[in-house]
Amino acid sequence: MKTYIKNLWLAAAVAAPLVAAAQQPQYAPLPTGISPVPTVTSGLLLFQRILYWFSVAFWIAAGFFVFYAAYLYLTAAGNDERTKKAKQQLLYAVIAIIIAIMAAGLPRLVQSFLLGV
Repeated sequence: MKTYIKNLWLAAAVAAPLVAAAQQPQYAPLPTGISPVPTVTSGLLLFQRILYWFSVAFWIAAGFFVFYAAYLYLTAAGNDERTKKAKQQLLYAVIAIIIAIMAAGLPRLVQSFLLGV
């Protein structure tokens, strides 16, 4: 009985990709004449929103790294290896903070290049 079930699962695993490949793809019609980014200004606004969310993610990561480094340092109890790891985590937090500051200032820099503002 176990062999029968095992063979049935094997046959299903082999047949599943073949059944999926035999289906015709259904493509959605493409809109004509409508651009998702109609002007440079709306493109810059989209770019600013994306970079804003990236900077938020980096600030969260930096905060996590700072707390994790503090935890490692407090629990190191004189262990040089754990103290070294805590210093590395703090370095990662500083790098995340620098990237977040750059992400916050990059939209203004791109806007000044593209629009000459």
